[in-house]
Amino acid sequence: MSTTVAAKRDTDALDLFYEDVKRMHGRSLWQTGGASKKPATVPYLWKYKDYRPLLLRAADIVPIELAERRVLIMANPGILTDWQASSTLLANLQIIRPGEIAPSHRHAANALRLIVEGRGAYTAVNGEKSYMDPGDFVTTPNWTWHDHGNEGDEPVIWLDGLDIPLVQALETNFFEIYPDKRYPLSRPDDLSQRLYGSGSLIPTWVKHDAIHSPLINYRFDATYAALKRMAEQSEGSPFDGVSVEYVNPVTGGPAMATIACFASLLAAGLHTRAHRHAGGTIYHVIHGDGRSVIGGKVFEWEEKDTFVVPSWTYHEHHATSESVLFSYSDSAMLQPLGLYREEALEENGGYQKVVGKFEAVAVPERQVSTA
Repeated sequence: MSTTVAAKRDTDALDLFYEDVKRMHGRSLWQTGGASKKPATVPYLWKYKDYRPLLLRAADIVPIELAERRVLIMANPGILTDWQASSTLLANLQIIRPGEIAPSHRHAANALRLIVEGRGAYTAVNGEKSYMDPGDFVTTPNWTWHDHGNEGDEPVIWLDGLDIPLVQALETNFFEIYPDKRYPLSRPDDLSQRLYGSGSLIPTWVKHDAIHSPLINYRFDATYAALKRMAEQSEGSPFDGVSVEYVNPVTGGPAMATIACFASLLAAGLHTRAHRHAGGTIYHVIHGDGRSVIGGKVFEWEEKDTFVVPSWTYHEHHATSESVLFSYSDSAMLQPLGLYREEALEENGGYQKVVGKFEAVAVPERQVSTA
């Protein structure tokens, strides 16, 4: 038998074999190129000056009764199958007008709030109300009843961060609406702040068995004061400046089980070195202005902007003025699973070679079901 005929018979046999496997809803691993896929998340920057007018328009034309949560989602253009900032995290902007109440519900996803502008609003979690000011980091841990209200005289806007894409991938995205608009208040306002807000001192007579932090509101004035004190003694990390993690005061672990949250102080003129780590990270500029180099491209940011660094992507920051960056990532989940790693850039003196500048991507047709 000729070599050509033998090869033809082998090819026919393979094709028939592959078809038989497909009919069983299977695939051969050697055809897939391995188990890994190219990540869909791309570095991206959302400008607050673009979103703020849209939020104010939404507040005028979308009743809270219709929206429940009046939220605009920041959608990563690399992820065409859903609306999310990274493969595991959401970054949304929410607005609530004076006198409004966003009704109580609970869900399996962990959620955080970073207050962007306005005063007089509160978040109530499991019967405790906490009033929020710009820069405050507020937790609504998974499966806790929570509602929001605005008792002030101006609109309040905050950044919502949630791990919904992760929870959906695990097929555990449970959700429940409370029968009344508000969950009954059963604790004094800001009680958790008085019990646990000192950080290193916790009450011995109060038992907190949940895996999330008992502290609802990590106030920005205290965070900023701590960063400034540290900056007087140290230059901090070569990659993140003077940086702190918001932790559970009972365990010392992350404030929420799946989301690690940080605040970083970058002195004016500081240019950090480049590194990369596992886990996508969302950054929000509390104040200041500067630029970050992400994957070789320059991203110019200013106060209240939000940007994403995909997992295992080199990034570095250069602050024009003193800047405070809030960030959150899925590293809290990766650490206990043994999946977290990080690496400094060694070439070029620890700085990336700039190959371009961020440009907004034209909006494609997104293949998402609206059912």
